[in-house]
Amino acid sequence: MKILYITSKPIYPKVDGGCVAMENFLHCLFAQDIEVKHLSIATEKHPFNATNDPNDIREKINTEAVTVKTNVTPLSAFIHLFRKGSYNVRRFYSEEMEQLIAQEIQKENYDAIILDSLYTSVYLDSIRKHFDKKIIARIHNIESDIWDDYAQNETNFLKKIYLKKLAKDLRNYEVEALNKVDGVLSITEDDKQILEKIGVKTPCISLAVSISVPQKITTDYKASNIFHLGAMNWQPNIEAVHRLIKLFPKIRQQSPTVDLHLAGGNFPKEIEKKKSTHIHIDGFVEDVQSFASNSGILVSPIVSGSGVRIKILEMMAIGIPVVTTKLGAQGVNYSEYNCLLVADSDQEIIDATIELIKNEELRKEIGSNAIDYLRKNHSIGVLSKQLIEFIEKSVE
Repeated sequence: MKILYITSKPIYPKVDGGCVAMENFLHCLFAQDIEVKHLSIATEKHPFNATNDPNDIREKINTEAVTVKTNVTPLSAFIHLFRKGSYNVRRFYSEEMEQLIAQEIQKENYDAIILDSLYTSVYLDSIRKHFDKKIIARIHNIESDIWDDYAQNETNFLKKIYLKKLAKDLRNYEVEALNKVDGVLSITEDDKQILEKIGVKTPCISLAVSISVPQKITTDYKASNIFHLGAMNWQPNIEAVHRLIKLFPKIRQQSPTVDLHLAGGNFPKEIEKKKSTHIHIDGFVEDVQSFASNSGILVSPIVSGSGVRIKILEMMAIGIPVVTTKLGAQGVNYSEYNCLLVADSDQEIIDATIELIKNEELRKEIGSNAIDYLRKNHSIGVLSKQLIEFIEKSVE
């Protein structure tokens, strides 16, 4: 089977959870001996450089990319107020990318095309002109819900109104685009149910992200500091860190020796200013496993967004005890496996964090349960089989 795989950003370097999810999806395809051609949109935020692809990946696929200017300008944002369609999605269109896709379709005989993320669907109508086989959309989250959360959390009245319009336009586009494809892959069962609820009739399955558990676990359960790890150019992470910084003094009142470590690239200046004796801005870390294994407890008080949090799964894979919200734990069967602590209110987050700080055995128990959960539910063998069955059924 030959698949054309189109993504909204390059997979490498793996600068955020979306990149990790795309790489793991690639490995699911490889596990079923599927021949893959990869086309990627590149942006100023996510530039493309072929040398970033690992050697083992370059041996299996050839990636081509087109740089698209997706930056928001005041003029384009204003003009959108008087236009139909989704401004969020339209930003990812370029004539050059459209031509590259068309040339590739005409050059090779593909069995199916997979569009990764809603933003690649901006080329859907063009693809239909050249391709009469099956098109499958892979959705990392419900994009309109993310923007609706942004609107709900915005305090500036005029900006709130504008964000609500973006969210509404995106919701309409989301439903329309996903009803035009032949199959939908969601990352969580929650997202699958939301898609059905908002009117998506296309056949859909939830396919979890494959996460590998290292053979050797080096997590130090004596470490009882707290930390947050994630790309800081993503609004849900920024909101979570602001909330964590606000809660930290109350946590430290009960645990006077605890420090807070914040890691990830592209920290906003307003967060960098919060650096203090006990709040450390570690920035981008090269060796994530080493950093996390010695940093204690991951606390991620997510307040917006949808879909699974890849960084949380990655931390669970190395046995890190995690505190997060119900939103942050989406896609994780935590009630059955007791593999992380879920807390939504400020006080619940403080209490759960203190409980882990003061109890080394609990940290170890939660970490061990997390590893067990991932081995049973996120192995590439199980997920790749589910994927190929869905693709084969879609292309019949």
